Amino acid sequence: MTGPTGPTARVARVAPAILALLALTAGCASSPSPSPAAGTSSAAASTSAAGGDHAAPPPGAAWRPGAALSGEPLATALLPDADLPPGSTAEAPAVASTATALDPKTEAAAQQHPECAPVLRAMFERPAGSVRRWYVTGNNVLANRTQIDVAGLADGLSRERFEALRAAVTGGGCTGLRLDNGSGGVQLTVEPVPWPGLDVPAVGFQVRTPTGAVTSPGGLTRVYLWAAVGDNRVLFLTADDTAHAPALRPELVTPQLKRLVAAVG
Repeated sequence: MTGPTGPTARVARVAPAILALLALTAGCASSPSPSPAAGTSSAAASTSAAGGDHAAPPPGAAWRPGAALSGEPLATALLPDADLPPGSTAEAPAVASTATALDPKTEAAAQQHPECAPVLRAMFERPAGSVRRWYVTGNNVLANRTQIDVAGLADGLSRERFEALRAAVTGGGCTGLRLDNGSGGVQLTVEPVPWPGLDVPAVGFQVRTPTGAVTSPGGLTRVYLWAAVGDNRVLFLTADDTAHAPALRPELVTPQLKRLVAAVG
């Protein structure tokens, strides 16, 4: 797409540097995603505000059975171009041919802080065969990018991971930890982000890190929503400078969840 100019161009140039900082501060090679622009709906804004107040999300919807998807059915469960809201585009989907586990430093942190292990797994593990796609709303800069990753999990693993993550995030088990990044470590602060009214079991949370970047003196915030549909899970991610109060976009979250539910049947 055509590159932006002026202040927006500056943001576009620094975005790769911030993405690199995200990987560095987490001690793993993961590519984060971004956050909504000023037009984000009031629902998303209220979620972010509630998360900042450390409000615990409600338990959510009842568990629904459903077999794990894989291959083409899983790929087609991702939100298609035809269903995107106005002003949004999507990049080509990327399929993980092999599973990606936690890197050694992050695995060590998970063992040292077992109360936060479910959060680290949600952030950085990628199941084999999972399908990931980036969605862009507005200019293709950090703050306008949203990542959606869908995966079919082994029988019973989806519910196990959901319960563990919910306990860690909403039960107050994991409020933060320090990760070794090779330069003295970095502090991660974990806070719940409520998503009321969803029809599937889901856990929302945000992770703040002090990046030290000139463009983000207040640190950087990643916002996640982990949702389960039977033996399938979908992970939403967006990120931006903490000062910009990033929040996921309901206009992407809601249709994606409905599409996955319909695909699972």
